[in-house]
Formats: sequence, structure tokens, C-alpha cells
Amino acid sequence: MGKKTRKELQTIEAFEKALREEMEISSEFALPLTVLALVIEGGWQEEDTRRALDALRTADLVAQPDPRELLIALPNTKTADAWVVEERLRRAVPKVTIGFAPCKQGEAAEDLLKRARAVAWRVAGNPEATS
Repeated sequence: MGKKTRKELQTIEAFEKALREEMEISSEFALPLTVLALVIEGGWQEEDTRRALDALRTADLVAQPDPRELLIALPNTKTADAWVVEERLRRAVPKVTIGFAPCKQGEAAEDLLKRARAVAWRVAGNPEATS
């Protein structure tokens, strides 16, 4: 049995660059793409972060722009499949609040991230956190 590759966090700059590339591919080939924003009010502890990363696929993109937040891009993932990932993440990190947004045709990466973050922070009870 081969060694499992451990998923690592990207810098927010690398994440945004990779997200823009994935969005171009999704647009060109009419593939779905969904972004998740995961919030833990008290901040992410190392063990929570590791459990979340272990619940993801190799192709998924992950960054931590804020100590309380993780951003995850799910390439080639429809909304229904994003629900499956969301449930897996909730089992791995029960105290997490998750917001997600499917990519819209022609949408800018910044707008997609803003939509996912707004949902997560609104559900977490802190709508000003993404301003």
C-alpha cells in the first residue's frame, strides 16, 4: 500500500492564483467548481486543521487567510457533491461553520470567495468579518 500524500495549506496568494486557473479550466470545459469557507470562531487549532485537510481530495485547494478561517476550492465539484464534502468536514471538525458557493459563469475569483465567506460568517453570527 502506497504512502498517502498529506494535504498542506497554501498561501492565500498561491490559493487565489490556483483558483483563478481552475476557474478558467471550469469555464472552458463547462465543469463545475465550488468554494467552501470554514470558520471556527475561536480559531483553528492544529489538530482541527489536520482533520479537515485529511478529509479532502488531492485536487482540492486549501488556504488559511485568517486564523479563524479556511478556504477550500473543490475543482470539478457540483453542488450535490460539495454537500458530501461538507458533511465529511463536519464529521471531522464538528465545531466548524461552513459556507459554500458554486462558481457562476464569468464570475471573478474574488467574488466567488466573497460569496462563500459571507455565508460562513453570517451563519457563524459575524457578518462584518469579511469586510
